[in-house]
Amino acid sequence: MDEAKVGALSKRIMGIYEGALVSGMVYLGDEMGLYRAMHEQGSLTSEQVATRAGLHERFVREWLSLQAAAGLIEYQGDGLFYLSPEAGLLLAEEDDLRSMARWFDNFPQRTALLSEIPRSFKTGIGISWSDVERGGTSGRVQWMERLLRPWYEQVLVQTVLPELDGLIDSLNAGSRVADVGCGSGVAVVTMAAAFPESEFYGWEIAPLALDRCRENAIQAGVTNAIFHDVRQQKLPEDGSFELVTTFDCVHDMTSPDELATAIYNSMTPDGRWLIVDPTSKGTLEENIEMPLAVFGYAASVAGCLQSAMSEPNGAGHGVFGLPAPAMQELTEKAGFTRFRQLDIAHAMNSYYEVRP
Repeated sequence: MDEAKVGALSKRIMGIYEGALVSGMVYLGDEMGLYRAMHEQGSLTSEQVATRAGLHERFVREWLSLQAAAGLIEYQGDGLFYLSPEAGLLLAEEDDLRSMARWFDNFPQRTALLSEIPRSFKTGIGISWSDVERGGTSGRVQWMERLLRPWYEQVLVQTVLPELDGLIDSLNAGSRVADVGCGSGVAVVTMAAAFPESEFYGWEIAPLALDRCRENAIQAGVTNAIFHDVRQQKLPEDGSFELVTTFDCVHDMTSPDELATAIYNSMTPDGRWLIVDPTSKGTLEENIEMPLAVFGYAASVAGCLQSAMSEPNGAGHGVFGLPAPAMQELTEKAGFTRFRQLDIAHAMNSYYEVRP
């Protein structure tokens, strides 16, 4: 027995446990507005923070002490706590793409889901996104929307769509666009607002997400966005769509081969399919060296793989199951002949343009 290795590993395990505890405290700070109460306010006492947040001082003081111990908030002595501009950007700024507080938004729901996941290990059947009690809960829908909204609103139309030659002109002139696995519809609504001459259609399996789709469309005042429950109305395979998009969902599908075939059949001869899906190197040896490997595999066990295995004989790709060569093979089997990886930098995802 290598005692030095035991000691080093025990420290690592305790660090992981502490990280889980701190994650819960970050969630509380975001949920109760504590970071926002301190943002750009200089040095504050626990009484001042509690007053600004409308909370009980004693609990706030203990929370602040934890934040200082974790290195998220600075303790300056004499009972004064300081949220630096850098920490404020990451924990209190809602709309900045670098903001990280929203990542913790579903911490209670994800933790509660752990009691359900053993069933998947025993039966081989995962939890579907359409399951409103365990999979597509209101909390998870809210988290996904909050997590992805800044990217959809600040990057999709401005940076990604222009990478597809001629697409902006087509959308301005008027095109039919389908977003499959549209979540809460933010991408559809964002594109519909940017291109009022085009028609946008979203397909989703999660009932609570579909509710949010329609709410988002009403709130944005768009009239060229329509949403469908895929269980009741399939993607029409009538060759009518100039653009089909799938944002971070192909790997979640129980039957991605059927999805690819349906998209091929739904598309005009000169149409295109924009795929955004997690980057994978193709082997475990390479994947575990990626910066977000731990997050990716953990998210997969509790989410991506759950969805992909939610029906008998589900494909079960998991978060890193579709590296570029596998994605290209999937599209070619469906009939597509052109596959291009776009030169767009992203911490987690790869971007592909696929054409008939």
